Amino acid sequence: MTELERLWNAKDCMDRLAEGVDPTSGEILSNDTILNNVDLSRCFFFTSDILRQVIENNGAVTKQTRRKSVLSPFVLSDNLLSNLEITETPTMIKQFTDRINGLVDDSVMQKLKVTALTTWLVNNGFLCEEIVNDKKRKKPTKLGEKLGISSEERESQYGGYLAILYNESAQRHIVNNLEQIIAISNREKRRGEDTQDMGTVLLS
Repeated sequence: MTELERLWNAKDCMDRLAEGVDPTSGEILSNDTILNNVDLSRCFFFTSDILRQVIENNGAVTKQTRRKSVLSPFVLSDNLLSNLEITETPTMIKQFTDRINGLVDDSVMQKLKVTALTTWLVNNGFLCEEIVNDKKRKKPTKLGEKLGISSEERESQYGGYLAILYNESAQRHIVNNLEQIIAISNREKRRGEDTQDMGTVLLS
């Protein structure tokens, strides 16, 4: 593996952690894990952006490698949304979220987080949480199965995990409610900024 390939792998790992996804299995991280902490998520995004700049500079670290200005909240116009690919083949929520984020310029706009979608799905009764081996994991409810959400046990090099899949109908339902999901994502962003500001006040 080349040095640039290592950097790409590290960036992908940071991106997944920032979006609330276990990079080893593809599972959605539970809301109460420390890895889903808002401040840590911001650090993951920051590290990913630094790695991107290093990669674009052919792996060289220079004094110009620095964080960009604060990203604006996620927005998506109807015109851009019309370009979103809805697949007949069931897909995992991470891949579906990646397709949504691929419609916007993530150099100026914060990405839509996977956890915003799963939070909305839980709040509306399509997903629920269960404890397995002392760990929380999400699974589709009867309502979710009726919508087109399914699950299957899979194996990875790190062990077994439950893959949650969304068919065409489920994907379209998410798109039809994307405005509410984006609002959740942007509220999380503002909450993180408020927390950071409060920490600055306490330390000053």
